[in-house]
Amino acid sequence: MAYSQSLAQQIRKILALKLPPQIFEEELEEKKLFGGLAFMIRGKMVLTVSSRKDELVMVRIGKEIEKQVLPRTGAHTTLMRGRPYHGYIDLDIEGQKELPYWIDLA
Repeated sequence: MAYSQSLAQQIRKILALKLPPQIFEEELEEKKLFGGLAFMIRGKMVLTVSSRKDELVMVRIGKEIEKQVLPRTGAHTTLMRGRPYHGYIDLDIEGQKELPYWIDLA
């Protein structure tokens, strides 16, 4: 299953608005990873449009705020091979309605 091109484009647009131009143009990198498309800054994954489930977005938020944000609608613990992948959360369709919020956290 391929990742959603339209969702990836939506993320690009939000990143272009939120990141300083120099970082967006010089330090943002897109890489195929985890069967999807990862957006990376300075070599660190910020978020991924995944093919693990329909139009799933995985966001790097850090372990320190994970428990605080999980109660939000559409946010779920990221599971890799059935185990929690702490410091990351998955956004379903409902969670993606707040993509700018999640990108700020990432």
